[in-house]
Amino acid sequence: MPNRKDDLSLFYQLLDRLKQKTGGYLLLSACNSRMKWPSRGVYFFMEPGEIRTDTGSGLRIVRVGTHGLKHGSKSTLWQRLSQHRGTEISGGGNHRGSIFRLLVGTTLLDRHPECTTWGKGATVKGNIRLGEEPIEQDVSTIIRKMPFLSAWRLMMHRPLAV
Repeated sequence: MPNRKDDLSLFYQLLDRLKQKTGGYLLLSACNSRMKWPSRGVYFFMEPGEIRTDTGSGLRIVRVGTHGLKHGSKSTLWQRLSQHRGTEISGGGNHRGSIFRLLVGTTLLDRHPECTTWGKGATVKGNIRLGEEPIEQDVSTIIRKMPFLSAWRLMMHRPLAV
């Protein structure tokens, strides 16, 4: 009977095949709305430096996500990824609209001790957002460099045989 480690090993083997079949990892720094994004999909983010040790070699999955946060959500895959990516103009983003951004930013709070509002409140006024902008920019920089895979890319390639 399979165990957790065997299941994880198989999962990473399938992701390696997905990576090969779709041409490799994507980076949000190189993605935009003009790409042929489907409305639905799932994505798997890795982080450089986070290496697997007991389920093979390679990068470890640090975030799994999808387009819809709630049943009936109208959010698309690209809209969700772009929330994680942050805005192009300021380089910032909105951690109140992306738990992924919130979590990454929380790890940076020691670099920004002046920011005491991070993660507090569902909505905030402009002056608070302005004070959070340096962390939001750091979060965008980090997330945009994180390699990710998305099964939607298979639509452009042959199906992945299990």
